[in-house]
Order: sequence, then C-alpha cells, then structure tokens
Amino acid sequence: MLYKLAHILRDKFGFLWNLIEWGNAFVFALTHKSALKKIPAVLQECSETYTLRLTEPADAPALAKFFAEQPEESFEFFKPHAFDEKSLLKIIRNKAFLTFLVLDKDAIVGYFFLRCFVNGKSFRGKIVDYRYRGKGIAKLEGEAMTRVSTTLGIRMFGTISPDNYASLASSKAVNEVVIVKTLDNGYYYIEYLPKSSKS
Repeated sequence: MLYKLAHILRDKFGFLWNLIEWGNAFVFALTHKSALKKIPAVLQECSETYTLRLTEPADAPALAKFFAEQPEESFEFFKPHAFDEKSLLKIIRNKAFLTFLVLDKDAIVGYFFLRCFVNGKSFRGKIVDYRYRGKGIAKLEGEAMTRVSTTLGIRMFGTISPDNYASLASSKAVNEVVIVKTLDNGYYYIEYLPKSSKS
C-alpha cells in the first residue's frame, strides 16, 4: 500500500512529494547521525579488487556518463530514477538516498543505492557496467548494502522481475531472499535478510 501511495504522490503531486522527501531526509539524517558516520569504514572493509565509496556531488557528471554508456537492455529492470546530471545531483544530496560507487581505479564500474525511510525500511538497487559483468561486482554490491543496512539498523527491501535471473542469483548468493508478495505488474516485492539470519 505504501509502495503504491509513494508512486502516486511522486507522479501526480510533485510539490507534496518533494516536501515529504525533504522531511524524510532531515529526520533520517538526524536519527541515524552516528551510524551514518560509520559507512565509509564499512565500504572500506568491502574494498579489495575494487574500491567502494559513497557518491559525492562532484561525481554527478561522471555518473551521468556511466549511465549514458550502458546499453538499453541494462535498464530493462533498472529504472529507479532519472539518469541525467541534474537529477543525479539532487539524489546525491538527499541524505536519506544513500548512493554508492564501485571503482576500478578511477573508472565507475558499478552503482548501487539504499533509499532509506524514517520507518526503518530501505529500498535497494544496483547496476554493473556491461563491460564488467561476470566479475562478482553485483555480489559485492549486495554484500556492501547488507553491511550498511545492518550498521544503520534498517530493513532492506526491493522489487525484482522474475525474469531478471542474474539479479535474483546474485541476491541469493549474499542474502536470504524472502518474497513478501507479488505486485500487480508481476514483480516480486522482496525483503533481503542477512545469510546469518537463516535458521
């Protein structure tokens, strides 16, 4: 219900949606202030072959270029937000919309995010550069999101098409994937739990 309501507000009541977004970001940043400071260290622990870090406003042009270089099929199941520089800059500055980069030296080869809410939930998403698929980056992103969500003390959700076999496989390699329900569009509404929580 909340998922549907959020989409209605975003699509039909832009001003109200922006106000809610601002309020959510303000309260989330305030209530998770100490935990948010731990995220760089968490990402550092996940960095070996590739470097993981929080996205910064100065990354917006390079990130827009990253998305522009991806083939059309990369966005068949990944449409969380607009990909132009202006939109990305707004997202990066949102303190409750945590965005992360995977870097091979200075090149962006992956992007992932946790869109967090004051009710203790977050929605996750990830994408890997088409030239770097099959190198374990999607799994690495999943591991990092799990560690960050645990550090913040929030639950992690997402939606996956049953046809998106690669995303399902990389998710199951890192998390216990619990299908909460099937949405009207056929997508699974999923909660991602740490593997250690399995009985």
